[in-house]
Parts: sequence; structure tokens; C-alpha cells
Amino acid sequence: MRISTTSSRAPTLKSVAIGAAVALLSGIAINSIAAAAPGAYDRQFLSKAADAGSTEIAASKVAQSKSSNAEVKKFADAMVADHTKVAEELKQLASSRQIEVSDEPGAKHKAQIARLSRLDGKPFDTEYAASIGVAAHQDAVKLFTEASQKASDPAIKAFAAKTLPALQHHLAMANALHAALARQA
Repeated sequence: MRISTTSSRAPTLKSVAIGAAVALLSGIAINSIAAAAPGAYDRQFLSKAADAGSTEIAASKVAQSKSSNAEVKKFADAMVADHTKVAEELKQLASSRQIEVSDEPGAKHKAQIARLSRLDGKPFDTEYAASIGVAAHQDAVKLFTEASQKASDPAIKAFAAKTLPALQHHLAMANALHAALARQA
């Protein structure tokens, strides 16, 4: 009987090649997953955009019920309709990326809405137009402009770019409303 001088545990060329292939493919898969996963900037954008949109919706619902000015109510109606549609699209986009976003305003914006809710008449209309109309849309335009340029996820970048013209239009509407309310003083 012949005794083998090689150990049965010694790796064969075939097993080394298979191991190397598995390691290479695993590395490619991990890199693909990492490349597909949105980065910190993208996650932050989605969170901020959701907060901004939910604030617009909540504050505009207050305006729908509190304001007696037809133009303010018309603007509020448009904000609720438009931002609700965008919020649904944003939620679907975030969900497809395994990112959870809130559909409620953050604490800072809840406090802003509470302060707004305590106002009535012309002071309410003026503050709503200035803070939720003009200032909030200035912030949103800036946020979406940056994301349309800086987001690493192509779908998030496209969402920001596609939504930006509507936000710019809302800002123009808010500026016109704010100016009209100032003239009525």
C-alpha cells in the first residue's frame, strides 16, 4: 500500500480558485449594496424634506380653518393639495431605500404652528403668509436646489430636481400673497 505524502487537508488549486472567486463576488456584492444605499446627505435631505412638507400641510390646514381671507384660503388649499402629493412620493422614495421619514412636523415646526394657531384675523394671515408661505418656501427651494446637485442617489437627485420648479412657483405665489396682504393694511 502506498502512503500519500500530501495531506488531505492541503488546499487544491481548484479549492483556492473557488474561494478566491467567492471572496471576489462577495466583495462586489457588498460594494454594490453600499453604492445603492443612500449616504448620510441623502438621508438627511429626505428627513428635512419630509419635515418641511408636513409643516406646510399642517400649517395650511390651520389656515384653511382660521383665515377669512379668500386669497389666504386659496393659497392654503393649493399648499395642502400640492404638498400632500409630494409627501406621498417622498415617502415611497424613502421606503424604497429603507429610510423611514416622519409624516409629522418636528418639534421646532410644531411650536411654530402652535404660535401661528394662537393668532386671528389679519395678524394670522400676515404671519402665515410670511412664515409658512415665504420663509418656509425659501428654505425648501434652497434645500431642494442643493439636493438636486449634491444627492448621491440618482433617484433622490431626480426627485429633488423634479420637485424644485413647483416649490419655486409656491415661493412666487407666497411673495405675491404676502405683498397683497401688506397692501391691505
